[in-house]
Amino acid sequence: MTAALGRLVILGAGGHGRAVADVATECGWTVAGFTDRSPGAAVLGQDGDVAALQRSGTIDGALVGVGNTALARRAELFALIKAAGVPSPALVHPRAVVSRSARIGDGTVVFPGGVLGAHVAVGDNVVVYSGVVIEHECRIGDHAYLSPGVILSGAVTVGAGAFVGAGAVLLPGITVGVGATVAAGAVVTRDVQAGTTVVGVPARPVGAPA
Repeated sequence: MTAALGRLVILGAGGHGRAVADVATECGWTVAGFTDRSPGAAVLGQDGDVAALQRSGTIDGALVGVGNTALARRAELFALIKAAGVPSPALVHPRAVVSRSARIGDGTVVFPGGVLGAHVAVGDNVVVYSGVVIEHECRIGDHAYLSPGVILSGAVTVGAGAFVGAGAVLLPGITVGVGATVAAGAVVTRDVQAGTTVVGVPARPVGAPA
């Protein structure tokens, strides 16, 4: 694909940052470099340099590239980008399927194989990893992280900063609270309270009787 949309800096050059860079390239952006110290990365500066990089004409936008081990840091970096007045475009991989009625916030990345159904609303700086299915009328809060293979049935709400592990299934109408964690492979049949971690089939809070 010919890059024509502009130049991006990715804040973080680890595995997730490189995966975001790959999606950006597929979407038609040029990745100018990273803010990180990872070996082999094209380092443009520190995280706080994004405004200066834009003023110098080095970049046209920025995206958060740290992954699921630093969810609070993801929110901080997105706030830094916004405070600097640097655009953070949403990226939708060409092999994702997104309803025309779906809404996607700034800085959100939808990886290949992602499916966003009718009237889905996804907030800012959300990760929708490969193979995630978000069915009709789901609501995903800012900075949430949906790992590969997650399935959200209709009218599910995922709160801001929540993490949903690989292969988890959320039944229709479920609400996952702000900052909650759903473990990989869990099947969520009831609401998850804010800040709670649930595991298993059916999913139960950590420490609850089986």
